[in-house]
Amino acid sequence: MRDINSTTTKNWKNTSVWMRGIFMILFGFIGGFARFIITLIAIFQFFSLLLTRKPNSGLKLLGKNLNNYIYQINEFLTANSDTYPFPLSGWPEDKSVYKYSSRS
Repeated sequence: MRDINSTTTKNWKNTSVWMRGIFMILFGFIGGFARFIITLIAIFQFFSLLLTRKPNSGLKLLGKNLNNYIYQINEFLTANSDTYPFPLSGWPEDKSVYKYSSRS
């Protein structure tokens, strides 16, 4: 039979768990900042649509890349991935998770 107290003690002393916790806090703040940038992009896109009736293509690409990065951070924060987000790993690939269909 396994002793529960010895397992708990080992987890408290495990430095990799503590390091992940520190990085989770750090990437939580980075993700919040990235979401703020997405909000700014949305505001600028609105004004671009208002003035030119077209979205700014550079902002569209930046928004898509930031969305992929936020997705990478959220996967790490929710323990769905053990891969550390950028800059500790590569920039996330363009993986469109959701496919939208136009309403006809």
